[in-house]
Amino acid sequence: MIAGIKDILIGLTSEYETSEHSPALLYGLSLAQHSQAHVTTQSASVRVRVKSAWFAQIAANLVGSENFRRKAMAEALAKQARKEASATGIDCTVQTPHLGYQELLASFTTQARLHDLTILDSESHALNLDRGLIEELLIHSGRPLVVVPRHCDTFHCHRAIVAWDGSAKAARATNDALPLLRRAEAVTVLSVTGEKNLPGEAAGANLAVHLNRHGVPAMAESLTAHDSDVARTLRDAAHEKKADLIVMGAFVHWRVRELTLGGVTQSLLKKCDVPLFMAY
Repeated sequence: MIAGIKDILIGLTSEYETSEHSPALLYGLSLAQHSQAHVTTQSASVRVRVKSAWFAQIAANLVGSENFRRKAMAEALAKQARKEASATGIDCTVQTPHLGYQELLASFTTQARLHDLTILDSESHALNLDRGLIEELLIHSGRPLVVVPRHCDTFHCHRAIVAWDGSAKAARATNDALPLLRRAEAVTVLSVTGEKNLPGEAAGANLAVHLNRHGVPAMAESLTAHDSDVARTLRDAAHEKKADLIVMGAFVHWRVRELTLGGVTQSLLKKCDVPLFMAY
């Protein structure tokens, strides 16, 4: 059993038709089985609102129909979540918030603070909600986030990669991931050089020693970034080592007076075949 994880939040959006399965849902339920955790699923839908009173009168029927459609799809996903949880014997609470965009982000973030970790499906180009939700949870929830790609529907952590750059964010992610890393057969502390060099005291070998003291079978490795592309280097290493999980700190920077996820984080969210365990 995985110790230290007792509450898991799974975020569902209407990207998936009811005939499909959300990888985040199945992955989260699988993790809950391993940890005997309670699961809360938020099957969310964004309420359409029209600010112009004049236009609202004209479009009232259209807006009402669209909100009904969105809410119905979210409720269908909630029904599926209940069914999947019942089939696996998981204690599951299902919520179906139908709120404006900003209110919905706030609802997810509030719930995330009350759970050990949150699980989401990987970024969708079809929905703006997913990108905003990932950023909001990473920056403001104070809790780790697991982002699951489409083909991963079962929790595994036989082999893991810890992306280590000596930063506070990487240290936070590594510490938050300890319950999962202790389950692994092999953990690679991977430092990608070429973008920045680590001081000696922050070297990956020292983190590997620390992890071993926590019962994690870790070894350190250093790679040079391919064409200065850290994200590609991490993806290639995960594929070569057949990793089940990448643990990393999420970076943000200011752009046009708002916080935006950093380049490596964004690149991995857009393209990665391995679940990402991230903290900020």
